Amino acid sequence: MRAEGATAARARATQRVSLWDPRGVALMAWAHFSHDLYPSFLGVLVPAIQAKLGVSLFLASAMVPAQQLPSIVQPLLGYIADRTSRRWFVVLSPGVAALALSSIGIAPHFAVVLLLLLVSGLASAAFHAPAVALVGEFGGQRLGRAMAIFMAGGELARTVAPVILTAVIAHLTLDGMPLVMVVGLAASASLFFFLRTEESDAIARRHAGSVRIRTLLRERRRPFLGLLGSVVANTAAVTPPSFFLVEYLLERGRSEWYGGLALSAFYASGIIGGLVGGSLSDWIGRRGALLLSSLGTAPLLALYLAIENGSWLMLPLLVIIGVFATPPRSVTLALANDIAPEARGPLSGFTLAASFVAQSIIALAFGAVADAIGIERAFWLTVGASLAGIPFALLVPANLGRMRPASS
Repeated sequence: MRAEGATAARARATQRVSLWDPRGVALMAWAHFSHDLYPSFLGVLVPAIQAKLGVSLFLASAMVPAQQLPSIVQPLLGYIADRTSRRWFVVLSPGVAALALSSIGIAPHFAVVLLLLLVSGLASAAFHAPAVALVGEFGGQRLGRAMAIFMAGGELARTVAPVILTAVIAHLTLDGMPLVMVVGLAASASLFFFLRTEESDAIARRHAGSVRIRTLLRERRRPFLGLLGSVVANTAAVTPPSFFLVEYLLERGRSEWYGGLALSAFYASGIIGGLVGGSLSDWIGRRGALLLSSLGTAPLLALYLAIENGSWLMLPLLVIIGVFATPPRSVTLALANDIAPEARGPLSGFTLAASFVAQSIIALAFGAVADAIGIERAFWLTVGASLAGIPFALLVPANLGRMRPASS
């Protein structure tokens, strides 16, 4: 009986997903940009706070887990949002993240810095799962495209945030950081006035009682395993270039300026990759998009590692690698919505939490391996990580995510 109830709930949830709401998708992309702008300051903040407060690099590195650890509760917050109101989670989070991160520059003690980062991490956990669920609602039959646009907002934030904060610190020092909170506060204000989720919230609450997450996952364990494996494999493929590309290039004798440009090129390609990959997955299916990413990333990355010579011609190759490597970020979130449209919040939260946790573990593991065998050899292992996603992608049904004719 429970299985029949879960199947019926899925059918009802799927029936209501038919219309493309560009206004709603645009609002969610704006919310994603304005929220993710602040956690993306962290790369610049770590050395700046270390210098200002005189703490060791070991202590300063604790800023990263302080920001990311609260992501573990994303499935729980997605569950709660589905039963209350997704709107308030999304409306308040950018403002809270802005207040917390922008206050770090004037924090008098390192303990206060960590506390503010924990608050920011909780805001991030509260934002992402309900936001992804709403994008699933607004995307309708173009879910892949909607998720790609949403993710492009976050990728754009990660691209511009280091430049913005570097400029602020250069001209105003860390004491001027509170000025940058204006973006997040403006976003929360605009979302309060323009984001409407009453109908979506009412439907989610109505069906929440009929959904048993454990039963649902047992019913759909095959695509769920494909989703989880694809998230981990893709995270293993993109984490080393995201965090260690500059170090790799410095080891090969390249300049810091060149390393920074190379990293910016890889980050910027995520905007293109997410938009192209997410939209493409609506046509060829989520499995096809995941397979294309794995099969394209591996040989391109191997080519880059084999011919990297410090020339400017390497930067376009990094962009192409990023275009192939980054689509699974949006495709897997769309896939989570496809697998369980009647439980978007919890499953989206689980997908995001898995990604955050995997990123932390893989970054530490890569650093240990690089210390043991050298960073160049460690990067070659990333090629294998990309290929590891193929068997998991094959667990996803071939037609899942293909665009169907909109219901009349």
